[in-house]
Amino acid sequence: MTKKAKNFLEEGKKYSDSEKYEESIKLFEKAIELDSNYQEAYSELGYALGNIERYEDALESFEKALSIEATASALYGQGLTLYYMEDFSSAIKSFEMALKLDESEWASYYLSRCYFNLGDYEKALEYLNETLKLNQDFLEAWNDMGVIYSILQQDNEALKSFEEVLRIDNNYLPSIYNLGTTLADMGRYDESLECLNRLIELDGDNYKAHFYRANVLFLMQKGEESLKSFKKAIALDSEQPEAWNYQGCVLASMGNNDEAIESLEKAIALYPDYEAAYMNLGVIYKGSGKEEEALKCFERALEISPENEEALKEIRELKDK
Repeated sequence: MTKKAKNFLEEGKKYSDSEKYEESIKLFEKAIELDSNYQEAYSELGYALGNIERYEDALESFEKALSIEATASALYGQGLTLYYMEDFSSAIKSFEMALKLDESEWASYYLSRCYFNLGDYEKALEYLNETLKLNQDFLEAWNDMGVIYSILQQDNEALKSFEEVLRIDNNYLPSIYNLGTTLADMGRYDESLECLNRLIELDGDNYKAHFYRANVLFLMQKGEESLKSFKKAIALDSEQPEAWNYQGCVLASMGNNDEAIESLEKAIALYPDYEAAYMNLGVIYKGSGKEEEALKCFERALEISPENEEALKEIRELKDK
């Protein structure tokens, strides 16, 4: 490499470190113009391009770097680019080759993410354990481990993982939320509510926290408080059909059928194939003696999901009348 090419590379790195990627790209390209076999410049260019989501260009740059020399950094960058392009199988190959050259906690972590996205939770756990061997305080790894245990319905293991995160960083928001939802799944509603309340104290505009808090309060049969939380969640993000659906359920449980119908119709307007909302709407219409409207709702739910036995049962009952 020439001294001038190296100077462009080093200057480009400074811009990348400052997240000024457009400027860094120009400098890396100048380095490559001066030395077409400058492996590190191609690799750094790939990272900069990836950071502005020019993934096809980033992949091409990493491939060029690897054609000159297979380094752990270029292989990891290639894997990361493929990961964000959602080509998880190809990303796995890159990360595995990177690990052969350098025992990297991040390569292990992203391998776990690839396997998670492919639905292979056992393999994902295996690589999370490898990640934690390299860095016992890797917050994302502990949190992901808890999420996987929750999916596998191993709630006690999930709790241990989330608690480990919070031992390292007591204010790590994703794990406060995940701990709260896991406790709710276990029926430990008071403890769940404590977590969700604390999350809201730390991040008052957290839609998910308000939404899940509302669900927990409803399960605790605290309708008025639940309704307030749903209204807050909707105020934060009115485009989420789940919030409108569940708010409709709360309103119906309180006897506010007209408002419940409006809320459920809003959910359906946002998501026309919302099977649960049609079922809930049908139940309200049926209870109000509006059998024709109820029948339409249950038939629509069955159309969306032909295996919906509850919808089929409701349709038969209404037609038998």
